[in-house]
Amino acid sequence: MNLLQFLLLSAVSVLAVVSGTVEETAREIIDALAHAPFEEWSSVFLETNDRIRAEVIPSTLFIPNSSANVSDDRHKVAAYHVVPERLEFADLLLKASQSRLPTLLNGSSILVTNNSASSFTVDGVLIIELDIYVDSFMAIHRIATPLDYTTYGGGSKLISKWPLFTFMLFTVMWFI
Repeated sequence: MNLLQFLLLSAVSVLAVVSGTVEETAREIIDALAHAPFEEWSSVFLETNDRIRAEVIPSTLFIPNSSANVSDDRHKVAAYHVVPERLEFADLLLKASQSRLPTLLNGSSILVTNNSASSFTVDGVLIIELDIYVDSFMAIHRIATPLDYTTYGGGSKLISKWPLFTFMLFTVMWFI
C-alpha cells in the first residue's frame, strides 16, 4: 500500500468516527434553535456549536429579525436557516444571483435572489445586519423575516448522515 492510499484510508476511517460527532452536533443545533425564539438564536447557536463541548460545524446562521408565528415544523425552519459553510458577507457577495446555498435541511437550499451590496437578499428576504458575529468557523447574519423552505428550498427531510459525511470527506481531502 502506498502512502497516498494509506492517507486516504486513514482520512476515511477518521471521518467515519468524526461524522457521527458532526451529525450529532448538527442535530443538537437544529433542536436547540427549534425550541428557542428567534431573538435567542444567536446565543443558542454559539453555545451549541462550540469547539470545547462538541465538534464544530463550519456554518452560517441567518437569524430572522422577528418572532413571526411559524406554523411549519420548527425543526425544518431551524435547519433551513443554517448553511454548513462559513460565509461572512464578503463571501456572500461573491455568490452569483440565482445561486444556491445548501442548508442543514436535506435537499433544500437557499436561493440568492439579489447579490448587490446595498440590498443583498436570500429567498427574497433582505439581510439587514451583516456579520453580527464572525469567527474562523461561523458567521451570523440577521434577516428581515424567516426564510420559507416550502417556497424556495424544495426539500423536507432533516439532515441525513451521508450528505454530511460526503461534505466532511471532501473537506478533509481538500486539506490533504
